[in-house]
Amino acid sequence: MIKRARYQSVFDLAREVGPWDERPVAPSFADPQVHMSRSSGTQPFFLICAKDTVVLQIVGTAGADLRYTGVRHTRLEMGDILYVPAGTPCRLEPYEESIFLRFKATNPGLEGVAWFCPSCDTEVWRYEFDAGSQPVQQGYLDGCQAFNSETERRTCGGCETVHPTVDITGYDWAQVAEHARAEATPQPA
Repeated sequence: MIKRARYQSVFDLAREVGPWDERPVAPSFADPQVHMSRSSGTQPFFLICAKDTVVLQIVGTAGADLRYTGVRHTRLEMGDILYVPAGTPCRLEPYEESIFLRFKATNPGLEGVAWFCPSCDTEVWRYEFDAGSQPVQQGYLDGCQAFNSETERRTCGGCETVHPTVDITGYDWAQVAEHARAEATPQPA
């Protein structure tokens, strides 16, 4: 697993990061905290953070879809920075293999994952969790599993479209969350 440090090569770290891991890479005391993801596939949900975040596109090109804001879509190229206001649902869609850094508050508060209907743009369902009391990757996994578990949660209230389940087989969220919990547990001296 990744050892957090003040100075690291983003490209070396990227070899150890999986799709949408949101793996913390800065020392635990750093505020804002830096989270890294690497992917060539669309983020499986819209991420909603209670506090402002900033996304830095390190490698590749991508699109960012936003909701409840004047900007609905923007293109990100290498070196671009995207400010995401608190409470704004945002989903990243790489056009090619991409590396992202997301800067979040060390004490992030609530986070959520949500799904929107591509037909009528209604919010279909949302799962919220306290990102300060559990690893965010556990929240992503729990949210996707809950979304998948009930047809009612995947049914759009606007147009009654039933949305497919989220394929979570390619994500290492359980392992990343386990590592985060172990890292947060004080070690005996």
